[in-house]
Amino acid sequence: MLRSKQTTYILLAVNVALVVFIIIRAGSKTVGAETRNPRPFNIDRVEPVPGPKPDTLVLNDFEKWNDRMNMYWQGGEFTTVLSKQHVTHGATSLEIEKRPDENIELATVHFPKDWEGYDRMQFDVFNDSDTQASVWVRLGDRYDAKKFYIASQKYARDFLLKPGWNTVSIPIADIIAVFGSLPHRKSLHFNFPPGGGRFYMDYMRLVRDDGAGD
Repeated sequence: MLRSKQTTYILLAVNVALVVFIIIRAGSKTVGAETRNPRPFNIDRVEPVPGPKPDTLVLNDFEKWNDRMNMYWQGGEFTTVLSKQHVTHGATSLEIEKRPDENIELATVHFPKDWEGYDRMQFDVFNDSDTQASVWVRLGDRYDAKKFYIASQKYARDFLLKPGWNTVSIPIADIIAVFGSLPHRKSLHFNFPPGGGRFYMDYMRLVRDDGAGD
């Protein structure tokens, strides 16, 4: 009987010791896992060094469907399609067709907005008629269909379009002069008054006077 009790006590002691050992081991692993604080990788972020601006920055060269859609209706009745005629850059130009007596206007806000470092905004227009026509270029620092002319339009200039090819060139200095500084937010409007019936517009771009420009 005494031997049986001793055996029971021994087995009980062994079990208790085993349980304590397991708890200690589990606890040490938990503490080890919680107290580990591995240092994160040191990642050096290298900012790209701005290179020289290209001589020409394309604003719209009318090569894709959305290039045409980015020149949207602002007034009058006209149609636009991408055409392979009278192209000065890429494979297509924007063909604009209207009645000769119609006054129309297209607008866009979809183009690169950083014009710093450039001297001129230019685009090419082919006047497909035998008579002189014109285009008004208007530039604002916001786009608001109802308040544009009152609150936003500050630069507006009329350019004569002789029959055939024309390159419209707008000095950036003229834009800065009327705004006081070069605005970051810009909207461009192109108004074709009565005169002419079909125009081809292409290669809207910024150029630098110290570069090739094309």
